[in-house]
Amino acid sequence: MNSMKYYLGIIAILLITSCQDEQEVNGIDKNDTANNVTIGEIKHYEILFDETEFPDDSHQTLLNELNICDSIGATPTGCSPCIAENFKLLMYKNDKTINDAFLLQVKALTILKGQKRQLPMRHLIIFERENGVLVKVNGFRGKLIATRESDTEAKDLIVRFYVPEDKAFLNCLFVWTGAKYRFQSVEAIDGAGGQGAVKAEVKEEVSKEVYQSLIKNSLLF
Repeated sequence: MNSMKYYLGIIAILLITSCQDEQEVNGIDKNDTANNVTIGEIKHYEILFDETEFPDDSHQTLLNELNICDSIGATPTGCSPCIAENFKLLMYKNDKTINDAFLLQVKALTILKGQKRQLPMRHLIIFERENGVLVKVNGFRGKLIATRESDTEAKDLIVRFYVPEDKAFLNCLFVWTGAKYRFQSVEAIDGAGGQGAVKAEVKEEVSKEVYQSLIKNSLLF
């Protein structure tokens, strides 16, 4: 599918989208009753990587366990150091501590262990401990902008992606399935004709196209 053709196809749809209702934040309706579900509290994040220390020593320990960066005091390997200026750890499960389940936001231009190139964009990686070992559950080439309380043990995620060839930002909602996160919908589009929240009546159709764009551009891994 030609991504530009896809965006041109939705421009007309988005142009009839009215200004964001005050109930909508980042394209997420706080009181969406389309499926008779009351959406929980939304927590917004603006991760600037401007902290010089982790809020808890366990964050450093977890990064050392993942072995994706240079531990403090270790012999340099050419990858980025395990410091707060490069990594941010956040909880996403209500029934587990950060030691057993966490979101890892990685700063753009970071070099992970085993890689030679800098990450061209932020990465968001979800980890959970299984049989005592941390394993990757999901990976997104994007940044976390919000979480939303859900009726499952894990918070919903709102991830913002950028598609360079279309100069478009996509705010996408991911929900927990019991084992991992799955794409639910696109909530807002900025660029390529989009100017904010996607209206409910066209969201399903547009979301299908956006999901294919995420796959095509390897933004999910």
